[in-house]
Amino acid sequence: MDILIRLFRWLRVPVYRLFKSSAAQRYLAGAVYFLLFTFLLSSSLFVNRLDIKPGEASPMLIQAPYAKVIEDKVKWEKDKDAAAAAVPDVIVADDDAIKGIVNDLSTAFTALKSVQADNQPDEKAKIAKLKATLPFTVMSDDVLTALLKTPLNSITSAEIDGSRIIVDIAKDVKSGALRSQDVPSLQDRIKTALAQLSLPPELKTTLNTFVDVKITSPTLKVDKDLTQAKKNEVMASVPVPKYSYAANEKIVGVGDKVDDRIYYVLQEYGLIQTLSPWRGTSGIALLVLVSMLLIILYLYHFKREVFEQPSQVVLLGLVMTLVLALGKGTIAINIGENYNSLLGFLIPLAWGSMAIAVLIDSQLAIVITTIMGLFLGVMVDPQFRSQLGIQVAMVTVFGGITGVYSISHLSQRSDLARAGLFVGAANVIGVLAVGIISGLTTKALAVGAVLGAINGIIASVFNVGTLHWFESGFKITSAVRLLELSNPNRPLLRRLLMEAPGTYHHSILVGNLAEAAAELVRADALLVRVGALYHDIGKLKRPYFFIENQFTHDNPHDKIAPTLSTLIITSHIKDGMELAREHKLPLPIQDIIEQHHANGLVTFFYHKAKEGEKPETVSEAEFRYDAPKPQTKEAALVCLADSVEAAVRSLKDPTPGQIPGLVRKIIKDKLNDGQLDECNLTFRDLSIIAGAFDRVLSGIFHGRIEYPEMKDLEGRKNRGASGGK
Repeated sequence: MDILIRLFRWLRVPVYRLFKSSAAQRYLAGAVYFLLFTFLLSSSLFVNRLDIKPGEASPMLIQAPYAKVIEDKVKWEKDKDAAAAAVPDVIVADDDAIKGIVNDLSTAFTALKSVQADNQPDEKAKIAKLKATLPFTVMSDDVLTALLKTPLNSITSAEIDGSRIIVDIAKDVKSGALRSQDVPSLQDRIKTALAQLSLPPELKTTLNTFVDVKITSPTLKVDKDLTQAKKNEVMASVPVPKYSYAANEKIVGVGDKVDDRIYYVLQEYGLIQTLSPWRGTSGIALLVLVSMLLIILYLYHFKREVFEQPSQVVLLGLVMTLVLALGKGTIAINIGENYNSLLGFLIPLAWGSMAIAVLIDSQLAIVITTIMGLFLGVMVDPQFRSQLGIQVAMVTVFGGITGVYSISHLSQRSDLARAGLFVGAANVIGVLAVGIISGLTTKALAVGAVLGAINGIIASVFNVGTLHWFESGFKITSAVRLLELSNPNRPLLRRLLMEAPGTYHHSILVGNLAEAAAELVRADALLVRVGALYHDIGKLKRPYFFIENQFTHDNPHDKIAPTLSTLIITSHIKDGMELAREHKLPLPIQDIIEQHHANGLVTFFYHKAKEGEKPETVSEAEFRYDAPKPQTKEAALVCLADSVEAAVRSLKDPTPGQIPGLVRKIIKDKLNDGQLDECNLTFRDLSIIAGAFDRVLSGIFHGRIEYPEMKDLEGRKNRGASGGK
């Protein structure tokens, strides 16, 4: 026991230091989320299922978990195949083969007529010439001699009648030859018919010989197209076997044989264990691992600011986990009959997409939406038994990306509700698209569309309800939080308006200047505006020590030393930070409050001290702010706008020509003094900022028309004053 205690004490500090580092925190978060994702996606594989095969006895009573009408597609396919196999082949005459036989017969009789008409007296020469053509080649000379003497009309009759008999018998599906073994029977039938003709013996011999040597192959064939058409017609008429089960109805009892039908029913209810759950889990784990590596690489290469903040990485994983957990609970709901498979369209992926877009980054939200859609597809169909997983993935990704785009310009909380409507509409369109492609029934399409619309409403409701907790728990400043802080009724802003109205007006002008420039240099315009509203709240502690709040000619700084005045002026940064922490302002706002003067010089009191009795003892360091330089574009914009607005306001009679020069001089002085060294503004950005400041200030300090009434009133006042002397 003592050894364990000493070991614990020895490891405590190194382990604490290890997990205090951001890298270790990221690795730990990655490992935890890898296990969570894998568990949520694969848990359905470990549901208690029956390991049984067709023909075996059931070891338990199994009841239907819910009402369902099951269409036995497997038996349907078998029934269709059996019906198709029972359809006889369609036999037709082989017209090409029969035409060839007729042509050969015509050729033979044409040759006979041609030799017979030859005037050559040599009979042997005629016989030799005749033997060049079948069937005469195999016939005896005596028969050929008789043929040469046969009357022409008898030869013509033999040709006509022989062709007719051959065609009629060969074409008849009952008498023709379909196979090679059917050919001898066909020959016998033709010869029998030829024997009935009133022809000379030599012509009958010729026809019989022709049948033997020329009709040697089938004269019938199977018409595959017609046969298949009949098979298709019969298959189309085969009904789909349907088995209807009520909730808790017995499927199979203890000891009952599990036939093919019962086995199929158990499969449709998902009660049969077909594959090892560990094999499926290993595949899901590999999928999760690859997906997480892709997310990490994306963060490292394109969103380094998120990658380097463990809290945001943890938040990202938490949102993904919650979406998967909600998906798990959603698909476990029972809505009866055949609509449980549509519950995937209700999974609120769009909520997670919108939350990531608002709290972290919109581009990252699109990447996560795509990967989460893949995860949800695996969740609803982990063994890829149907197209359901693909359909759910498509619809949820469609809705999620729509949600991200819907809140890309979030300006008020009601935009979240409007985004929910857009998500619902996108889901409805997605459900209809995949439903039509996959052939869902009209009723199923309607149910799926309703679920998709509800999904959009859930997404907006969840966002409104969870954003505050995410912001508070992870110290994230979202656009919604900034919008709330910009409300003039916020306690600090009300105090600023009532106790330091000049500072309040100054802050509004600074916000207008900085916001106009922020939109042009790709900074967060909303953060800039809200930060400008709060940047001078430290002046609430001693408002009348600041010139904008002095409404009389009595300046308290005239009665105190420049060093003390500087201390009072610079202390508004520390006072502002105390108020910001007290009122729990977000860290980005606190950064702007702390950095908006950087370590700049309080020029007025520095020069006033230099004009005193001992200028050589004056140190510039005593007249500088003790604060960090602007670290972000937003803080730098407020810093520049603050100085520019104060300088322009100090001009007695500003003209359009004075303002651009003064603006550029102040920006140049800040740059030369090193105040902008630590922010990521470029020289091009500074030029754009100067132009934006010029346009806003020119609108504020434009020339005004002097009305005649005002001239007369001023004249009367002057005359009254003169008369009083």
